[in-house]
Amino acid sequence: MSNNNGFFNRLTSFFTRKQEVKEKDKIHGSSLKEKYNNARDRFDKVGSPFRVAFYTVYDTVWNVVLFLIVTLSLFGIFGGAIGLGYIAALVNDHEIQTAEEMKQSLTEMTESTTVSFGSGEEIGTLRTDLVREKITYDEMSPYLIDALIATEDEYFYEHNGMVPKAFIRASLQQVVSDNTTGGSTITQQLIKNQLLTTDTTFDRKATEILLSFRVEKLLEKDEILEAYLNQVSFGRNANGQNIAGVEAAAQGIFGISANELNIAQAAFIAGMPQNPYAYTPFTQLGEVKDQDYLEPGLQRLSYVLNRMHTEGMITDEEYEEAQNYDIIGNLTTRVETPNELYPHLTDEIERRTVQILKYVLAEEDGLDRSDVDNTPLINEEYTIRANSALRNQGYQITTTIDKEIYDTMQQIKDDSPYYYGERSSAEALDAQPGQTEEMLQHEIGVILKNNKTGAIIGFVGGRDFERSAINHATMTKRQAGSIMKPLAAYAPAIDKGLIVPDTVLLDQKFEITHEGWAPTNYDAENEYGLVTAYHALTNSFNLSTLRLWSQVKSERPQDYLTQVGIDIPLNQYADLERTTLVDSFALGSLDMSVEESVDAFSSLANNGMFADSYMIETITGPDGEVVYQHEVEPIRVWEDSTAYLTSEILENVFREGSAYYISDYYDQVSGTYDWAGKTGTTDTFVDSWFTAYNPEVTLGVWMGYDQRIPQVYETYQEERHHIYAWREFASRLSEVNPELMGANQFRSQPSSVSQVRFCALTMELESDCDTRYDRVITGLVANNTLLEPKENITDYRIQERLGAGFYGISPALNVSHYQGQVRQDWSRTYTIGSSSSSQSDNANNGNQQETEQSGDDGTEDGSW
Repeated sequence: MSNNNGFFNRLTSFFTRKQEVKEKDKIHGSSLKEKYNNARDRFDKVGSPFRVAFYTVYDTVWNVVLFLIVTLSLFGIFGGAIGLGYIAALVNDHEIQTAEEMKQSLTEMTESTTVSFGSGEEIGTLRTDLVREKITYDEMSPYLIDALIATEDEYFYEHNGMVPKAFIRASLQQVVSDNTTGGSTITQQLIKNQLLTTDTTFDRKATEILLSFRVEKLLEKDEILEAYLNQVSFGRNANGQNIAGVEAAAQGIFGISANELNIAQAAFIAGMPQNPYAYTPFTQLGEVKDQDYLEPGLQRLSYVLNRMHTEGMITDEEYEEAQNYDIIGNLTTRVETPNELYPHLTDEIERRTVQILKYVLAEEDGLDRSDVDNTPLINEEYTIRANSALRNQGYQITTTIDKEIYDTMQQIKDDSPYYYGERSSAEALDAQPGQTEEMLQHEIGVILKNNKTGAIIGFVGGRDFERSAINHATMTKRQAGSIMKPLAAYAPAIDKGLIVPDTVLLDQKFEITHEGWAPTNYDAENEYGLVTAYHALTNSFNLSTLRLWSQVKSERPQDYLTQVGIDIPLNQYADLERTTLVDSFALGSLDMSVEESVDAFSSLANNGMFADSYMIETITGPDGEVVYQHEVEPIRVWEDSTAYLTSEILENVFREGSAYYISDYYDQVSGTYDWAGKTGTTDTFVDSWFTAYNPEVTLGVWMGYDQRIPQVYETYQEERHHIYAWREFASRLSEVNPELMGANQFRSQPSSVSQVRFCALTMELESDCDTRYDRVITGLVANNTLLEPKENITDYRIQERLGAGFYGISPALNVSHYQGQVRQDWSRTYTIGSSSSSQSDNANNGNQQETEQSGDDGTEDGSW
């Protein structure tokens, strides 16, 4: 008890004046009267009653003040403990991040994907809901940093994440007024925007305050500013797009980079984060606001400049100059975006990138390509995710497109006179009664591809994106026509050893009776009898090609086409098992794109090796990590001998075949460029093609309308725009970059091809040849060519090549089909049959009997 009494005694003494109580100070008396008299005597001795009153009041007040101090201190300690406990409870559910995780969360943000040409120039950013381009602190104008700090956080370089008096002031204003000055530091704003929500709750604010202290220890001040200025919203740009980050703001509002901002421009941008859509000068449509709506932003600009001047960040002269600067007059009028400058290119890049990224994202989740391709729901999910990632993850995409080549191709397309006029959609072959009529312009699709790598160097998607957004080079599939002949019939026949260029074919009318089909040549009245494969393909004869097809179709020519990426639908097969193609396939009944055409012919150009076409070279993440790198993986499709012999035939297309109309151009450049190619026109003139190649590049052109409208209705009306257009592209692109276009690159005869003496009708070596039926010639032969002895002229191998492979063909083959003149080209013939043995040989050595040249150039007689 003594200890307790001592404590209370000390406590009592704390609240009393430390003055000894003397006996003489007591009021004595045995009765009330005596005590009264003694008290009066005491007052008399003291002197003034005011003195007594003063000391009495003083003692009382002192005791009360001391009591309140102790009481409030105890309550403060108790309340602080409760507050800390409350804050701890509020932030208890907040996930604790490691230092590295937090730094990553603060600096990672959605960012627009940028795209560049393969030649190095930047194309721009892809379309997105929010335009943002991250830059470093050093790439920001120092005026911008000063303006931001003067306006948003004047103690930024002094505080450790929070300014208590600013926080208290803002809290009190929040209680008593609707107008607030803001109590959050730049650090707190960054945390709110990047790590937390914008909810105005105590737990969010408590978490924000605690995290701000941690961030200040984790990041340097410059890093905090960099992250904030890359993250914060700045309203809209001159296109009406939402923008974030100072680089997008500088480019979108003033048309300059963030490091080029002057004082007034920097102050204008620095003032915007407080209310970006009120202060932005642009509407949703990208138009400059009316003056009344511009005023808030201009007032904010004046306020920021005043703060900078007050803080001594700018001089009096700089202040006056900035105040007088015409901000509105110096706004940019438009932000150039890839989809405006290069609409077809941008669409194609986006489409291809999404297809790549969906597999990248799936593989990150442990799925492979087959899971994506074979499961529609998975495919859809990862396509959506890839599209979102493309627009928000800040990828850097490098394409294969050469800017100078691409720009030149667009200029050629725009300048070209080789177009038919506009046509009504009502003229379409498949037009339906009552459908809305529209006028369609003549369209074009072009692709230029490197044969060895597969890189698409340039393309033309169409004439006017605003009128037709279809990419006619990569997406439009139209009937192939005669460009299919070398791919489906002749090259497979050479590769299987069935024919060589000098092999004799039969170009004579026939009918497949059970189908009721009687094909004809381009000029329906003409048929050319015995012709070489060289002459038949050069001039694109239908009848001889189809008779050869009767033999080739059983050799699975579709396998070659699928290897070069051509998809063959079920309607192109004669059976459900997909073993035999329909007979019209050889004449080009298949729908294909320009890209597929170029791909197929590029395999012949590249000595039989096929490198798939591609446009996306690399995709790099915002952290600099390459997430996709294209790998060139060529495959062998044709024997090198097949590629060479087929190309030898297609080279002649320019000299005396279906591209004879530009033979003067070919003669002019043939010493520099080793072109070979094939034209194609469908039987109703709906589609026109020309694809040609040299050892380095393949250039393909398609022309037609967006609907199945005949370009002309009669043969004599055809102006061959596709051939002349191809010439324009080849000529002008060669001027721009001769090396890229294959200058001085020539095909060389492979060791698998040699000169051999043989009989070209029976396909036998000289030693086996019966000259009663055939004649020995000298020609190029592949080492896998089937030169085998035949018992007689009716051998099934000869019969099938001449058309007997068709079931129900009429008329049936007879002896007259095997004799007469064989036309090697328009100037040379030789005779086989009963009198062939008496005629001289060595046709290919220049000693063969020649006949007079045909009265016309022969180009009107094939189906092109």
